[in-house]
Amino acid sequence: MRSLFISCGNTLRCDDGVAHEVLQLLPAAAQREVRSVQQLTPELAEEIAGFELVVFLDADAASLRPAIEPIGAWAPRSPLTHVATPAEIVALSRALFGFTGKALICRIPARNFRFDDDLSADGIESAQQAVNELRKLI
Repeated sequence: MRSLFISCGNTLRCDDGVAHEVLQLLPAAAQREVRSVQQLTPELAEEIAGFELVVFLDADAASLRPAIEPIGAWAPRSPLTHVATPAEIVALSRALFGFTGKALICRIPARNFRFDDDLSADGIESAQQAVNELRKLI
């Protein structure tokens, strides 16, 4: 199955960059591509269209443990924001580029968002736990 894993987050804000660490820890695979971004933008809609599986990875301050969930329906948001959600990217891809694949989000627990380019000890542990969950998926 051709898959794309997209990590999102700011590596200069400590655990906000935990998703990028998860991508680096995942073993390489022939049918898997990876992409690291600081924020999700509408341009990703065209890129994901050619994949059978798309997994968004992101730090989540509300999560207690890594969770992989299907991406739900898109809900309209304020036009005054510069950030898109995974659901918005998937909805755009379906509407504009015919994406028919499966879309998931991996929420990775994060607590520390201070200005620092290193993960906290908790962030490192969350990254490893997320990798373990993703290995079950792949």
